[in-house]
Amino acid sequence: MTITPTPNLLPTSAGQAPTQPKLNVEDDTNVRFEQLLWAELLTHTGLEKALTLSGGEGASMFSRYFVEAIAADIAEQHPLGLLDKEGAVVDPTETDSGTDT
Repeated sequence: MTITPTPNLLPTSAGQAPTQPKLNVEDDTNVRFEQLLWAELLTHTGLEKALTLSGGEGASMFSRYFVEAIAADIAEQHPLGLLDKEGAVVDPTETDSGTDT
């Protein structure tokens, strides 16, 4: 019985490494804004306080990092799209003048 090695599925050189699309400055700002928003929402829900219980100053610093990491993950996986141009607020001057026909 001969065993054949399985092919290596992981990239072995920098040229083979998967790359993530680079964001332009506006998209990067939008993602960062959502990360900060999620971090504040998670902080106000009590997550940071719950992680800090009985841990002292070291736990407090770690819990903030932990909350920001969760917020970054949420912003990337489930973006709110608050600053997307497709969902922008319609300018009232561009709409009908309000006359009913």
